[in-house]
Amino acid sequence: MKMTRRLLPALLLAMGAFAGSAQAADPPLRILVGFPPGGATDVVARVLAEKMQATLKQPIIVDNKPGAGGMIATQQLKAAAPDGNTVMLTIDHSQVIIPLTFKNPGYNPLTDFTPLAGVASYYNVMVLSSSIGVKTAPEFGSWLKAHPGQANYGIPAAGSVPQFAGILVGKALGTNMVAVPYKGGAPLVADLLGGQVPAGFLSLTESIEHHRAGKMQILAVSGTTRAKAAPEVPTFQELGINGIDQNPWLAFFGPKGMKPEFVAKFGAAVQAALADPEVVEKLSKLGNVPTYAPPAQLQDWVVKATNHWGAVIKESGYELQ
Repeated sequence: MKMTRRLLPALLLAMGAFAGSAQAADPPLRILVGFPPGGATDVVARVLAEKMQATLKQPIIVDNKPGAGGMIATQQLKAAAPDGNTVMLTIDHSQVIIPLTFKNPGYNPLTDFTPLAGVASYYNVMVLSSSIGVKTAPEFGSWLKAHPGQANYGIPAAGSVPQFAGILVGKALGTNMVAVPYKGGAPLVADLLGGQVPAGFLSLTESIEHHRAGKMQILAVSGTTRAKAAPEVPTFQELGINGIDQNPWLAFFGPKGMKPEFVAKFGAAVQAALADPEVVEKLSKLGNVPTYAPPAQLQDWVVKATNHWGAVIKESGYELQ
């Protein structure tokens, strides 16, 4: 009993210290992703999160909030507290295309968020389902004319860059193709593999492995140079199809008003992850081009992409939603 009484104060002190350290521990960092698990953005988020949590010394949770092409997640980010517990990894669609195609998206991309870090550029591609048995642009043009009732192409979200790319391709091939919106790239890939849709526009990340396996054919890639991950695939420019020379990008944003200390710490963690050879290999193999951009440069990415696609969307005659 005397031994217990002597040990009790020490035990209580130790328990108090443990409780204090638990309370002081940082809560998990939540990365919002506005697309389903398995999609291109989700894959990149998980690759980066695995490395970044060691640098930040706190657990990271990837929280998928799919819907409306990323608009739902972006609206949630706007409403989040700028306490360093919530950020979002997104593609340029949410910060550029949605504000250009909706009358009231519920946020202003230039004033409602804290730009944190650009992560990578990537390629949009046009993919043909193996079910239609064609592999080149001329063959696809002939197939469309022979099957006018099936002149459809899947897109990850309505009013997205893939939709406008499809309009440009349809004009070049002399056919009016109809866009079929999906809730992200993953379900679109499933229908391409199953032959439910003859063609689709999505990211190289989501299609590269199926292309390599011969389960679908990538017809062309965006940008001005061929993708290192698929050097055999021509650019749209090489096929004489203009207007798809801008590559999309992936980037981190936070709620408005985040502290400079967090922005600097988070940016350093992103840089460290992108400097890791394993991360670079994983992202590059999936068709991404790892490209770190500090906050000011990321804000410039938003402005430049808005100017480019604003002109294309206006010319297309697209009606604001």
